[in-house]
Amino acid sequence: MKKLSFLASLLMGALLFTACDADRDDNPKLDLSKAQDPIQLNTPIFAGGTYDLEYTDSIVFTCTAPNYGFPATVTYVVQLSMDEDMTRPNELPSTYSNNRMVVPGKELAIATTKQALDKLNMKQDQFPVESPIYMRIRAYIDGVEGSETLSNVIKLNNVRTKFALPDVEMPNPLYVCGNFTDNDWEKAVPSTPVNSAPNTHWRIVWIDGDGILTSPNKSAADYADDYITTTYSCKTAGFNVDENGKLTATTPGWYIMVIDAAVDNDKRAMQLTFSFQPAEVWLIGTSIVNPEVGILGKDDPETGMTANCWNESLLREEYAEYVKFETPTTMKGSFVSPALTSPVDGDGGTRAYVKIKNNDWWKSEFFVFSGKIVYRGAGGDQERVNGNVGQKVYFNFSDDTGELK
Repeated sequence: MKKLSFLASLLMGALLFTACDADRDDNPKLDLSKAQDPIQLNTPIFAGGTYDLEYTDSIVFTCTAPNYGFPATVTYVVQLSMDEDMTRPNELPSTYSNNRMVVPGKELAIATTKQALDKLNMKQDQFPVESPIYMRIRAYIDGVEGSETLSNVIKLNNVRTKFALPDVEMPNPLYVCGNFTDNDWEKAVPSTPVNSAPNTHWRIVWIDGDGILTSPNKSAADYADDYITTTYSCKTAGFNVDENGKLTATTPGWYIMVIDAAVDNDKRAMQLTFSFQPAEVWLIGTSIVNPEVGILGKDDPETGMTANCWNESLLREEYAEYVKFETPTTMKGSFVSPALTSPVDGDGGTRAYVKIKNNDWWKSEFFVFSGKIVYRGAGGDQERVNGNVGQKVYFNFSDDTGELK
């Protein structure tokens, strides 16, 4: 009993010591009541020479760390301007977690190009450009308001770059956001290129009077950041697109949206043309073989019969009850296939697709793997998924999930 009492006393003492230690006056405290002192950005050794960014892999910048009163996790961002007073700087996309930053030459070239277009009114055919550029660092604690501090400004005496903005091309993917993704860009779903046609994408969407938006990022589209002029058109009756790219439908429902892009790199222009068709999903292949109704699985040399299980137009026209998915009438509903009529094991697989005009079925096929829809897109043949008689395929295009059961 005495031993237990002694141990209890030790435990209580340790707890009291810990409590006292936690209340020490010298505990780290983040004081943001006054502005953070500027950090010191060091001038690179070769700043007085010429940097040709076409041949510069990277430039190393170092600076002092902000003084927050304790070692903090700091994010560092590089800013660039053609003006010494850092008017309208461009922030480079890479961020850094320490105060030694290896900055890619490509990022510097893109930012310098944007500065020249904006401040020198240069055109693409007037490049390369040579100019001094000015740099500084913005540092902050992520998520902590008031923790931001800026460094001093340094000068790179002469920077040369050719026109460095990326070529204008069809974004791959275009993300789609609307009511069916809870109007949350983090839940936006991607478009898929038609195989062998990179400037044509498709996507099954729920569209209504509130509309849907497309963007090359999971955020509102900002093509102007890359100096791309984007225009929109829609060629299907009952649907409309405004000058900002918002698409609406007179009759709400699920549709296949097809997006065609026409780009002009010299003019840095892109035209996106939208069209819509019924949201029809189809099975194809050996999972729907049923000789009793004429869906054959292989050529029969004696009768000359063809492998009807791969004849997409015949299947859609004459055997729809075996191959056409049921389209849901609700925004969060699932597309459900007919029951499989043949066991599948090996090369045939259980396969599904949508029909894009003037393209074979495999150019827009997809299936579910481990609960997620995977689109073939521009890739090669997909893995095969075995199936059993009586099973059905379920696809939910609001979050690209599904199952075979």
